[in-house]
Amino acid sequence: MSTRLNNLRYFLFARVYDLALRRFYQPLVRQLVAAVNAQPGRRVLEVGVGTGISLPFYDAQRKHVTAIDCSAPMLQAAQAKATQFPTLPLALAEASAEEYASRAADFEQIVFCSVLSVVREPAQVLQAYYEALAPGSRLYLLNHFTPAQGPLRLADRLLTPIGKVLGFKNYFPLSALTAGLHRPEITTLKPGYWSIVQITKPQGAA
Repeated sequence: MSTRLNNLRYFLFARVYDLALRRFYQPLVRQLVAAVNAQPGRRVLEVGVGTGISLPFYDAQRKHVTAIDCSAPMLQAAQAKATQFPTLPLALAEASAEEYASRAADFEQIVFCSVLSVVREPAQVLQAYYEALAPGSRLYLLNHFTPAQGPLRLADRLLTPIGKVLGFKNYFPLSALTAGLHRPEITTLKPGYWSIVQITKPQGAA
């Protein structure tokens, strides 16, 4: 996500991003943010906010959102969208997922919407956030996850070269992504190929 090539892709895609994802993706984002809103704790970090498709769904009375993205055009679109929701406490910043991991302890909930499958080392990035996270805090992932078996697993394998050209990882099992986490409490909030996953760092976890 932090490479110049991905920034170019996002620059080209920013103009059509919302239109392309509205029908399929927006309901999933709404469901994820509803889960975040239901949790105690005010401080939320969204990693890879894109054009701000999630911003309308945060509870302005309960959450203060810090949202980062490595793409300036995406952030400009998010800033424009944020003006429609002036009561939402919001801070936008240009930064990559890798750069912000050390600040995870500042937040009670951290949201990744289709971000980890486009960073270079997704398992390392997720582990860095988890390790810095305060016990009792949560990570939320919205992403496609390659199933353990079946035709979708084969399809993800076969489409891997195309994914590399487009800048994302087709083959993306959740088990490999979370293997390095110490004692995570993993809950699938929405099952399926496109899943919403909650990862809680338990009390006493290092």
